[in-house]
Amino acid sequence: MFYLSIDVETSGPFPGLHDLVSIGAVVVREDYGAWQVDDARSFYVEVQPQGGEILSEATDIHGLSPEVLREKGVPVQKALSQFGDWCQQQREAFGSFKTAAWPISFDLPFIGWLFQKHLGSNPLGHSGFDIASYGMGLLCCSNKDQLEFRMAQAGYEEATNDQLHHALSDAISQAHMLVWMLNQADYRVIGGME
Repeated sequence: MFYLSIDVETSGPFPGLHDLVSIGAVVVREDYGAWQVDDARSFYVEVQPQGGEILSEATDIHGLSPEVLREKGVPVQKALSQFGDWCQQQREAFGSFKTAAWPISFDLPFIGWLFQKHLGSNPLGHSGFDIASYGMGLLCCSNKDQLEFRMAQAGYEEATNDQLHHALSDAISQAHMLVWMLNQADYRVIGGME
């Protein structure tokens, strides 16, 4: 089993009311006994407007205006087909996967809803792996601030992300966080840490 770290940018907070703007994804897999980000297996697409409400505060965050997306974006059905094909290629290479995000409750519903609406099925499934929740359980804390503090105390160094709120850059950044957590968990079990 491997993980697909996904991230989306949108025109607002709710699937069906707001547009999917871009999808980024990267493979996280175990190799030679350690988890790693497989940067060579990544996906990115920008999506043309779908007719949903566009909130300026969302556009201000990611910088992908409807005008830019009409010119550079891919029609939603084609974008989803490309992503679905890419997911299938990863499945054929590495077996089954679990979709991971921070937070999964935002990213997965946007993609899943559009897959169901336009293609009739969702290759990501209906459940996912929430990176923040996993980290809070691993490091015995109950909120994001505590988690970031405890991760820093445990030696985590945040990956450089020069393109914050770019779906692929964010998917890769959170994938590095997930790799660190998975390797910490494996080390505790295998290495006998408390």
